[in-house]
Amino acid sequence: MNKTEKCIAARDYHNKGCNCTQSILATFHEEMGLTESQCLALGGGMGNGVRCGSICGAVSGGVMVLGMLFPATAEEGVAGKKRVAQQTREYIRRFQDRFTDLNCAELLLNKEIQGTQQAELLGVTNHCGILIISAVEILCDYIAELKEE
Repeated sequence: MNKTEKCIAARDYHNKGCNCTQSILATFHEEMGLTESQCLALGGGMGNGVRCGSICGAVSGGVMVLGMLFPATAEEGVAGKKRVAQQTREYIRRFQDRFTDLNCAELLLNKEIQGTQQAELLGVTNHCGILIISAVEILCDYIAELKEE
């Protein structure tokens, strides 16, 4: 799937009642080598009022996707852990550059949140939907960069 198709899939998962984390994970299930059901199960506890450390579910899902696509291996040892930590920090930085916050409650209170052009084209106007679409866009771009390295 290309980036637009991934944004559509993520929107559709969310519209079917999936939480933000589930929507991100399920969208990337094929690349991660997991089934849709496995991804929905993994992200199931991250929504519905449960805020693990108050971090936005779209961010959590993105971190999980990166961890599955670019895992730290036992053979890499500390170097692998450092690489994954750096990738996670960069993804989070990009999300924060767009929204300034990672805290779910704070993001939901922000009445000025603006959707990307892609979100607007897909008719996504609600807070969580905008965050999900933006996270997918950020992830797609960042994953493409990492694959080029």
